[in-house]
Amino acid sequence: MPYPWANVILLVLLAVELATGIMGMMSGSSDRAIYLHVHRAGGFAILAVFLWKGRNVLRGLRRAAKARGRAGKGRAAVPTWSIILMALLLISMGLGLTWSHVGPFKFQGFSGLTWHVYVSALLAPLLIWHSQAHRWSLRPKFWAERRSFLRAGGLALAGLFLWQLAEATAGALRLRGSERRFTGSYEAASFSGNAFPATSWINDNPAPVDPDTWRLRVTGQVSKELDVPYDRVSDCQDEVTATLDCTGGWSSTQVWRGTPLRRVLDQAGPLPGAASVTVKSVTGYNRRFSMSEVDELLLAARVGDETLSHPHGFPLRLVAPGRRGYEWVKWVTALEVNDTGKWLQPPFPLQ
Repeated sequence: MPYPWANVILLVLLAVELATGIMGMMSGSSDRAIYLHVHRAGGFAILAVFLWKGRNVLRGLRRAAKARGRAGKGRAAVPTWSIILMALLLISMGLGLTWSHVGPFKFQGFSGLTWHVYVSALLAPLLIWHSQAHRWSLRPKFWAERRSFLRAGGLALAGLFLWQLAEATAGALRLRGSERRFTGSYEAASFSGNAFPATSWINDNPAPVDPDTWRLRVTGQVSKELDVPYDRVSDCQDEVTATLDCTGGWSSTQVWRGTPLRRVLDQAGPLPGAASVTVKSVTGYNRRFSMSEVDELLLAARVGDETLSHPHGFPLRLVAPGRRGYEWVKWVTALEVNDTGKWLQPPFPLQ
């Protein structure tokens, strides 16, 4: 096959992009920005290898056209799926580059970043299939060759250079992309009280909560279970300034006021075997945190000088600094202390 190295390295780069993309969606603090930096540099490295991969696909289509005439349509399946893989890859990269450097945009109610994620998810099964179809070229002998090592290193350097060039160009042209956060999110209505965007996982939309009957239930591995009324948690004025960074592509920094989660748990008295706490919403949505992370978490009743609105999680929402928006549970109704660790949950919520 002409240029087999391009096929192999492209598969590796795609695997790196999928892995770093997933890790990037889980990274809300700057000390984990390395995943997103690798993701961006890897994307530009893929651009650098496209010339050879494009030639492979075009040659494959020409061979398939000839084979179809001799042996039937079945012979054309591999190159057809190859071109579909390349088309999805181009769309995914185009969406990502436009969002990152030109600025935010929406289509059919979803942000360009969300479309980038969706299209990339479609690539995963095709990548697995493509790896199987070309497993002969993934043999260890390929990686032992000095030429392969030099090509891989050259592409890594090319990706880094093109990434930095694109960043500098966006800044010089004053494109919106130069203003984005390291996660790729764009600032939206910071320090505005309830005026920032309101989104929910899987479009949760519960009925408004009655604060007179609402209780914060604390159960599990505790010495004393609690039912805390709204006025006992809403009167507390501990303050945290933190950035809510949504995976949909926006971020908003606000002053949050409420009760530290640790204070509530201390009232219940976690037992010696307590390892994690699950924060639950009235919708059934929940996220689990280790006991060592509890000191960082706030049960917020106010944002800025305003009581939380219903779309933003009244009566309480979790404030989890340094974590992505899907960890900031809204409409909190219960805390469950567990004797198992926080890792007994999917990396992204499924409910």
